[in-house]
Amino acid sequence: MNGPLGNQICEVLLNLQGYYATALTEEVYKGIKEVHIHISSTKPSMCPLCYRELPIYDTRHRHIIHASISCRPVVLVLKLRRTHCPRCGVKTENQSIADGNKQHSRELEKIVLYYTEKLDNKSTARLLGFSPSTVYRIDKAGLRTLEQWMLKYIPQLTNLSIDEMAHKRYHNYTTVLTNQNDGRVIDISLGKSKQSAISLFKVYADKLKWVETIAMDFSHSYVSAVSEWFTEQYIVFDRFHFSRIVNRKLEEVRRNIQHELPKELRYLSKKDSRWLVLRRAKNNTDKHIERLEQLKLDNEALFEAYLIKEELLSIFDENLSKDEAEVRLIQWCKMAEATVYKPFKSLAKQIRLRLHILLNWFKYHISNAKAEAINNVIKSLLKRAYGYKDFEYFRLKVLQKCGYLMNGITHLT
Repeated sequence: MNGPLGNQICEVLLNLQGYYATALTEEVYKGIKEVHIHISSTKPSMCPLCYRELPIYDTRHRHIIHASISCRPVVLVLKLRRTHCPRCGVKTENQSIADGNKQHSRELEKIVLYYTEKLDNKSTARLLGFSPSTVYRIDKAGLRTLEQWMLKYIPQLTNLSIDEMAHKRYHNYTTVLTNQNDGRVIDISLGKSKQSAISLFKVYADKLKWVETIAMDFSHSYVSAVSEWFTEQYIVFDRFHFSRIVNRKLEEVRRNIQHELPKELRYLSKKDSRWLVLRRAKNNTDKHIERLEQLKLDNEALFEAYLIKEELLSIFDENLSKDEAEVRLIQWCKMAEATVYKPFKSLAKQIRLRLHILLNWFKYHISNAKAEAINNVIKSLLKRAYGYKDFEYFRLKVLQKCGYLMNGITHLT
């Protein structure tokens, strides 16, 4: 292969500077056809430590996976020269293609990261002509490299969201810390305990100096972690989780009322009333209003429970100050405690215990919606890969897909 063509193959086709191709062959390795390009450095032979030009002592060959052409791996067979320096001894020349002893180039690492951000490893392996294990090895190595620069790209954090999600069956949970401002994952940790949350706060302590709010559900573990690391004034309970808790209490009331009905009427009562009483009054149509009027005649106790539920949730629909909301919530608690419905009495007790935190919503009006949306993206990531055995790799994949990890990909070139 002549000189100019060998240089063009390296510079134009392979994006390698300072090398030239000497031969091109096709080899079969483990049943996979590979394109082998033999390359050498264009620089003069010299000691890599003191940079003295010296004659070649001997040569070594190193195989580096570099790219893919027509779904076939491109392997560089790099001819490395060694020199015998009087001062430094026998040394091998430096190469700028791969980091350390990695069997793949930085350019390939970058390509694989772009592919695996959108595709699963098996699909990436088919497109590039590699084995899935090779893609896994390159992908994990690249993600670990990017993690070194990730902290640089995380902005000052003012509004956070913390939530848990299951990453495996049998109650294997993950704590997810999200930036509310841009909806991106800051990091995740194993478990959903107090220590899981605090471990994240410790890692990103320098970025958490400007935090104003942390949205969450009513998890005791996360409330305890935030109270210990910050204070309770940072906590904003998600109103939609609160609505779910209220609806569950209403469901308990409905079941208790239905148990008192004759057996033949229980099914009809559940069929006609369950979703009707769970529906918010502001979303009712004329048809629903007519059905509620009929419910008032047929089951006065359930209709009363429906009104109690609406009275509580309507407080969060109004533009109230913290003081006004406090008065309204205390009034509701007194009303609920005076009823015969035990689930509502229990709810009133819980509201009184967490009232000082619950009122933060009326100041900040933020929810956990972005964290819930992120959880759906993570679930799709799990489905795409049919789960992850290695939690550390799963964490890096989440940060690649939903976090700030890919911002540092320019450092791979």
